[in-house]
Amino acid sequence: MKKVVIFGAAGHTGKYITRKMKEMDDIQLSVFVRNPQKFGDMDLESVTIIQGDALNQEDVLKAMQDQDIMLCSLEGDVRTMASNIVSCLKETSVKRIIWITGMGIHQEITGLRGKMLSILAKKRPDYIEAADIIAGSEAMTTLLRCPEIKDGDKVAYELTREGTQPSSKNVDRAAIAKCMADMIEDETLGINDSLGITNK
Repeated sequence: MKKVVIFGAAGHTGKYITRKMKEMDDIQLSVFVRNPQKFGDMDLESVTIIQGDALNQEDVLKAMQDQDIMLCSLEGDVRTMASNIVSCLKETSVKRIIWITGMGIHQEITGLRGKMLSILAKKRPDYIEAADIIAGSEAMTTLLRCPEIKDGDKVAYELTREGTQPSSKNVDRAAIAKCMADMIEDETLGINDSLGITNK
């Protein structure tokens, strides 16, 4: 039984991830959120709810205790959140972090699209720094670099390594959730890699 905690579980993408994780039989699921009411009427039976703030290191440590895998879909001051997570690693059992970030953070996309993505990335340097903090940690990490994220139930996805240009310009939230589930089932998928994810 793998113990999985979702950071940012009550956000738009986080809710898709939470629903997908609930379908899996071989995990013990926890969610870390500031405001559990944001889940609305979502079925959270058998899910452990940990209330706290990712900007508070003590709350982060509490949420990471006794967990194996972290799935992170965070917004806001992500640099501080990433620093808190990495600072707590040695005091927890977390071995794997899958971190959602933006496509273009490493200027890995070429052409006109790459230029546009680079402009957007430079407006939020904290997202670049946060991804690099996570990738440089002692945990096994995966950066999932997403283009435009949209609501949708299309689960087929394509993964591309840095330097390979993706064929699609967007990704459904359901595809991100399915990818994370696949990475939990196949522990070698995406280990210590930066992967672009798009619809297939």
